[in-house]
Amino acid sequence: MDTCHPLLLIEDAPSSCAKCGASLCLRKQVINLALGNDQVMHCLNCLGKELEQAPEAVLERLRTYVNGRDCFKKQWIRYENKDWCPDPGNCFPGECFK
Repeated sequence: MDTCHPLLLIEDAPSSCAKCGASLCLRKQVINLALGNDQVMHCLNCLGKELEQAPEAVLERLRTYVNGRDCFKKQWIRYENKDWCPDPGNCFPGECFK
């Protein structure tokens, strides 16, 4: 992560996957909230397994939904561009920032 950007997270939301322990970024938190997960959250890989979809497909489907809902979108857009992705090596920034 670029040290110029603070790590943005939703206060009081889990910051790691309940299944595998992977770190959750702000956008993964928003995806979980969009799915109705507010107490227990999962990374894209675990969500993909649960939903029987590729993690990228989960991201693409939920990104479209999130951008259509102001309550989710206001958090989503806090990451301004790919440079804000805290873990580009283990995620899908190309899909996330389309």
